[in-house]
Amino acid sequence: MTVLAIGLMSGTSADGIDAALVEIDGDAAKPSLKLVHALVEPYSEEERRQIFAAFSPDYEAHKLGRLNWDMGRWLARAVDHLLSEADVASEHVQIIGSHGQTIAHYPPVSSRDGMGYGLQIGEPAVIAQLTHIDVVSDFRAADMAVYGQGAPLIPYFDYALLRSKDEPRIVLNIGGIANITVLPTDVTPDSLVGFDTGPGNMVLDGLMEIISGGTRHFDQDGALAAQGTVQKPLLDRWMHHPYFSMKPPKSTGRELFGLAHCTQMAREANGVSFPDLLRTASAWVAETIAQGIVSQMTEDFALIASGGGALNPVLMTELAARLPLVRPWESAAHYGIPSDYKEAIAFAFFAWLFAKGHATGLPHTTGAIRSVMQGSWTPYRPGTKLY
Repeated sequence: MTVLAIGLMSGTSADGIDAALVEIDGDAAKPSLKLVHALVEPYSEEERRQIFAAFSPDYEAHKLGRLNWDMGRWLARAVDHLLSEADVASEHVQIIGSHGQTIAHYPPVSSRDGMGYGLQIGEPAVIAQLTHIDVVSDFRAADMAVYGQGAPLIPYFDYALLRSKDEPRIVLNIGGIANITVLPTDVTPDSLVGFDTGPGNMVLDGLMEIISGGTRHFDQDGALAAQGTVQKPLLDRWMHHPYFSMKPPKSTGRELFGLAHCTQMAREANGVSFPDLLRTASAWVAETIAQGIVSQMTEDFALIASGGGALNPVLMTELAARLPLVRPWESAAHYGIPSDYKEAIAFAFFAWLFAKGHATGLPHTTGAIRSVMQGSWTPYRPGTKLY
């Protein structure tokens, strides 16, 4: 049965909502995915300000409740615009997979810590009622309830769509946080390794905000970083962060590498020019990604990259120079998965799998004690059935 599904994603950079309308057929082991239409719904400056305010541990509960409802409306707005541009009626869409916006992510550091916890906002009941489409949301909670990291979520998608029996591959996504999926030729779901290597665009964007006084949110095409040179003593100092010596399963987020960390980085770089600061930060991100990859691979491999960081030529040049690649790195678009919309497409896929009753939890990846159904279902109409 061919299904139309929508995936919604708002990442750690909180610059907008990625929305993808996807046609899905086949089965979980060999799915067929076709992107029908996709868009980015940028946040207004005021919406973005509200999201960033909510990252504070001291954010008031009633404000968070209001923001959860507002985020639901913004996600529904993105769906409306997506369907309008695609000229598709909502009654033809079977399900929405909404990741929402992560506000807090505190995974267990070790098995002795018990459960971690996290919070994604974007009220699914609001999305369902405004769009007239069933919603699957809250994809991380079930894994964290069985002592997993709840992240990264994408490795199952990478396994299903991008594994090869002919060559080992690393699938890399550089969003606010960078994460990898390790795909040796003999990989199985039970042996799949994937984890957050550390910061991605989050620190580069954060530093740009700081040095520009808030007038620029990112360094377009790494243009300013390209004018600088790597300051190795500073790079070496930054590499001592304890997260990089942790073994997977592991995941991270704004709690470790957000604005407070960026402010500390800028303070430690006192006297370093802005171009040198951004170039060194780019090299640092590349080094942390490379270190994570090399720790898992004993042979040369192909690299498939996606996310906003893959569009940064300075960052990707720094990274490629550190890796034993069998050929130049390739975009996920080369494999039919548009890089900018990979995560949104993945959440449409995960919603489809949930509707089919397929567990996507990966204990070997997240450290959970067992595999689980990832997500919670919010139907538009009472009495409806999953497909």
